[in-house]
Amino acid sequence: MAYEDEIEQKITGSTFEECKEKLFNLYGKNFRITNKVVDFRPGGFLYLKKKPVTIVSYVVPHQKSFNESYSEEEQLARNREAILQQAGNVTNVMVTRTLEEFKNDITSQLKQMQQMSAASQDKHESIKKIEEMLEQNEFSLSYINMIEEKIRNDFSLEQLDNFELVERRVVDWIGESITIAKETAFRPPHVFIIVGPTGVGKTTTLVKLAAQFVKAFAAEHNGQRPAICFITTDTMRVGAMEQLERWGKHMDSHVYKAEHTEDLKTLYDDNRANMDAIFIDTSGFSPNDATHIAQMKMLLEVPGMNPDIYLALMAGTKTRDLQNIMQNYEPFGYKSVIVTKCDESEQFGNVISVMYDKHKAVSYITHGQVASRDITKANVVDFLTKLENFKIDRIHIEDKFGGQA
Repeated sequence: MAYEDEIEQKITGSTFEECKEKLFNLYGKNFRITNKVVDFRPGGFLYLKKKPVTIVSYVVPHQKSFNESYSEEEQLARNREAILQQAGNVTNVMVTRTLEEFKNDITSQLKQMQQMSAASQDKHESIKKIEEMLEQNEFSLSYINMIEEKIRNDFSLEQLDNFELVERRVVDWIGESITIAKETAFRPPHVFIIVGPTGVGKTTTLVKLAAQFVKAFAAEHNGQRPAICFITTDTMRVGAMEQLERWGKHMDSHVYKAEHTEDLKTLYDDNRANMDAIFIDTSGFSPNDATHIAQMKMLLEVPGMNPDIYLALMAGTKTRDLQNIMQNYEPFGYKSVIVTKCDESEQFGNVISVMYDKHKAVSYITHGQVASRDITKANVVDFLTKLENFKIDRIHIEDKFGGQA
């Protein structure tokens, strides 16, 4: 049988036998192999591996010498590779093969991911129950995933059957994730500033903080009452000055107003030698109001004042909003968090989650409307006893966390 001008073509496969099979499917027995070599080419997912490829050179007879009779469409399909190579489009052939390999690898990867997803859905009942309980307490998804990973790493399958053991350990982990702010050394005049968005109760909380300071100071100084004053920088809220003046009169303390940094600096310089503590109230803005927040930060930048800055967060705020607030008030360099209006919320997983994610400590929690009290130093035990549906071993958590108040 004559071979048309002995035109040499090439075909590739993972093995020599595969190449021969391809040739047979294309031309039947009407081909002759002239050479074969093995090359190594990039392959696999994202072409991170080298794979051996067999390259076979061959020639085929003139199309008219085929004994088989095919339709035009069948013949075109059977000679597709030869036609492309004879036209000089070897690159097209390789691209086609590469895309096919890539498609196969992607399919394989997707199958693996689906298998992993299915495996993740097949969770132990203890893990499922703990997740449900954390969700009921409004912990964030990232926090729940952190707890689940701890469970998987720390418990054997046999231990997971003991739900009470798992539950007890999870309560411990939650307690360990809560950071209580340390007391700062008293340095007269001790300056306290509370910042935060509108509606969290900053003014009332500031008065509560002042009452707490007066009480603690008197206890440490044989009943002596400290000299304190209030300064409001809140020029936005109607009645802000009047509200603070009422409390100042009740506590026998002066109340001043500062609209600019120069005003605040003058008031600080005038009172620093005579005051044990200065309490500064601030305006409330939306956490997305970057312009006014930046202006307030500049107003509070008085050289040498060195204040303790607290961020006030309302307990019932959604997790995503808490994250946004903490992030946007970060430039103030707040010392820690005061959680307000705790009497209006039943879940605290949102607060615990965000403080853990942001690596922030909590100083105080407030509840109720009585400014002369209703503020307590934060402690881990109080947070844990507020967990809903968890069985709390009070003696155990008192022993483990009682000294962290």
